[in-house]
Amino acid sequence: MRYLHPIALAVLLAAASDLYADNSAELEQIGDTNSAAVDQTGLLNQAVISQHGNVNDASIYQGDIAESNQAGIEQFGDGNSASIYQALESHFSTASVYQQGNGNRAEVEQTWRVNELQISSIGNDNYVSATQTGFANAQASQIGNGNSLSFVQNGSFHGSSLAVYQVGDENLANIQQEDGNGLQLIQTGTLNVARIQQLGYFNELDFSQSGDDNLLTVEQSGRGQSIQGSSAGSGNRIDIAQAYEGNEAAVLQNGTDNLASINQITAYSQAAISQLGASNQAFIMQSAEGVSAIIQQTGSGNMATINQQ
Repeated sequence: MRYLHPIALAVLLAAASDLYADNSAELEQIGDTNSAAVDQTGLLNQAVISQHGNVNDASIYQGDIAESNQAGIEQFGDGNSASIYQALESHFSTASVYQQGNGNRAEVEQTWRVNELQISSIGNDNYVSATQTGFANAQASQIGNGNSLSFVQNGSFHGSSLAVYQVGDENLANIQQEDGNGLQLIQTGTLNVARIQQLGYFNELDFSQSGDDNLLTVEQSGRGQSIQGSSAGSGNRIDIAQAYEGNEAAVLQNGTDNLASINQITAYSQAAISQLGASNQAFIMQSAEGVSAIIQQTGSGNMATINQQ
């Protein structure tokens, strides 16, 4: 931890008489007009807040029936805001927020058990909203300006995991992830958008966007689905929907204004699309079980459709 100087626990307890025994907190503020708040109840919780700069705001709340949670906020710059809320029988959860720059904002809510979260934002006006409801693991990294990431992980026992990396400006990712799913998303460039729903069990997604103004829309339901691929260039669009069980989809785009769509309402089918060039369109629809389809497009203005029933 950078430049942290622990404040004596006796002073903290004197200032906040409602803290239970075995809690600990460290606060450090260097600059002007910063505000910080720590409210801990329960057992063996730890909280750390460090702010260097001006007009920063940080708050940590570890709730009424909480145990062995840890939370940390570190902010360098001006006008940053971060909040971590751990409550509703939150046990053994950890959350860490690091922000460097100006006008960054992070909002974290963790409930139930064994959540892990790391957020790092370097730049200006970046935003992260994270909600974890149990057995969830997430890493979020932003380097640039005006990037936005919002995700909800609804876990129970199987555990969910996601990693999102945004490098550039004004990239956007919205993610809903249910129990047992895994996801990695990389966005580099400007104005890339990803909207992802993993609604079933044991689905996987690994995707990257590089360039400008690329769009990815995904809905995975069912179980055991797999999606991988990349968009490189500008103005490319990908739309993938998977239902039932065991389907695999892959898309590779390199160019400008290409469109790829895969719809798998079946089981154990495979679909792949490769597009190199500009303004190509490819559509795969699969409703028959155990089939496979491949579309390869090179050049400009091509169109292809495969429908397997």
